[in-house]
Amino acid sequence: MQFPGVYVFALSECMDDFGIDQAVWLQGSGLAKIDASFIESNISYDLFSNLIIRAIQLSNNPAVGILVGQRLSLQSHGMLGYALMNCENLYTAMKLVGPYISLRMPLLQIRSDERDSELVMLLEEKAPMDEAVKVVLIDAVLVTIKAAIEQLIPNLKKELTLCFPYAKHKHFPYGNIDDCTLKFDDSFAGIRINNDILNDPIPLANMAAYKEAELVCAKELESLSHMTTYTSRIKQKLIENTEHFPTQTVMSSWFNMTSRTLHRRLISEGTSYREILDEVKHSLALSYLSKPLMSIKEVAYFLGYDDERNFRRAFKRWQGVSPSEYRNKNQ
Repeated sequence: MQFPGVYVFALSECMDDFGIDQAVWLQGSGLAKIDASFIESNISYDLFSNLIIRAIQLSNNPAVGILVGQRLSLQSHGMLGYALMNCENLYTAMKLVGPYISLRMPLLQIRSDERDSELVMLLEEKAPMDEAVKVVLIDAVLVTIKAAIEQLIPNLKKELTLCFPYAKHKHFPYGNIDDCTLKFDDSFAGIRINNDILNDPIPLANMAAYKEAELVCAKELESLSHMTTYTSRIKQKLIENTEHFPTQTVMSSWFNMTSRTLHRRLISEGTSYREILDEVKHSLALSYLSKPLMSIKEVAYFLGYDDERNFRRAFKRWQGVSPSEYRNKNQ
């Protein structure tokens, strides 16, 4: 699973503002530095989440996602951003985001719900995530959408409501985004938009450019779907066989191909069997650790680790903290 490097570049700018040395933040990541060239790159979920967690720890600022979101403009979102800029109105723009959000943020999905006098955009996670990472992503995406709406049609702030499914971040100055309505401890993450403004025309919209950009997004999404076919099928098989995770050889036989052929298919998708297995174990570990009756030794056993120490090392690589530290923080 790959994430656009532009988010990490925005995060690096936040770290600079905090006065945190980049070398300290990147320690153990395998990255030497993050500069403007990173905007066009992609990174794995494990690296992405570890950088977020280290950023929170070093800055002591769990609201870093809001700061990241404020740094992202429509132009930051590639062809999807270009398509949004050329939509006829906000209704068309908001409907466009749902199908194509996975091009920019593969762990989240958006669905629209028309309620009375409002269009509600609901933001939902597609797979289990570390709670701190999820909060950062939700904060960043909500603020990014808010900024995008204001870029499309200025002076609509009072018509928007940002809904956060958790309490306010302590000691964070919300004054830079409270020009719209903010709701905390809400039942969902999302944005509510007054129906009265949905059909207002977007200045400088170009329907020919919109159709061309939307077509490019559709092709990109189709390509992404094909690319992840084996990855998705393997993840499903692994989750169905958690009692004894199959080897790559066994998995390839289930797909009626050799292990070498499966390996080549996965390389073409930008991943490997080991990386997929690692991602599945990571997700399951987060789920198991949320169950207080399971000991860490039992979690390690269910994930196929004969030695509990190996599980601890793997979990620290995933999350940056030990299993016990993670459990204590998320109880």
